[in-house]
Amino acid sequence: MTIQLGKMNSLVVNEIAYEGAYLTDDSGNGEVFLKKEEMPNGLSVKQEIEVFVFEEQGNLTATTKTPIAQLGDFALLQVTSINAIGAFVDMGIGKELLVPYNEQRPKFELSRSYLVHLYLDKASQRLCGSSNLNKFVKQEATGFKKSQEVSIIVAGRTDLGFKVIVNNEYWGMVFTDQVFKPLFIGQKLQAYVAKLREDGKLDIRLSKPGVAGSNELSDVIYDKLTQENGVIHLGDKSDPIAIKKAFGCSKANFKRAIGHLFKEGKIDLAATKITLVK
Repeated sequence: MTIQLGKMNSLVVNEIAYEGAYLTDDSGNGEVFLKKEEMPNGLSVKQEIEVFVFEEQGNLTATTKTPIAQLGDFALLQVTSINAIGAFVDMGIGKELLVPYNEQRPKFELSRSYLVHLYLDKASQRLCGSSNLNKFVKQEATGFKKSQEVSIIVAGRTDLGFKVIVNNEYWGMVFTDQVFKPLFIGQKLQAYVAKLREDGKLDIRLSKPGVAGSNELSDVIYDKLTQENGVIHLGDKSDPIAIKKAFGCSKANFKRAIGHLFKEGKIDLAATKITLVK
């Protein structure tokens, strides 16, 4: 295994000196420096250690800190400084990441946070960041099935809903009528494919579809009932906004869930109230 810049690596201690430790991969190729202040107590030669590898002044350097994001990831990162070559964002390791001006969409402002993709610049072989996400996210998806579970990152808000990055690779859309809880840029969630369109676009939903989703919501409602002395002042005639505020779901999904609980004999139903059967 070769040493991977911008990634967590399992490396072996080759030498310990006054200034720090020198690490290599399992084949003995390449060398990475770990500063003395980063060395864990009792570190010894030939010991394996997990580190993040980055470049500092042209040299490969290691840290035992875990970064917010690694090469190939998308993450919400805060701008800490701006100079003549670009903006620098906090990676959570004490080493900032450069986002060149030509990779900023929009132009970065100090102290604000932006969704950034970490990539390896081919010319300089330097780990960099970009908010020009269309360079790294594919417009047309293939191989997805309806109701398939996927991972998403919230990338932006539009008039239709929220643009999301699906499985770290494809664009998707969560339409406004499918949003039943607060979403924010950079948020990572598990979601489900609602539809794969003929043009390759992905429609995404946050809730689990069908019976499985209703059963999951039923469990949430039942747990809430046990916490609220067996009574919740919501029913199938309640205001959809009140239902959304309480359970982050649509009124239709709420009605299916409480209907499931009623059929199981766990609750009694009224127009604007459900009661736990004891």
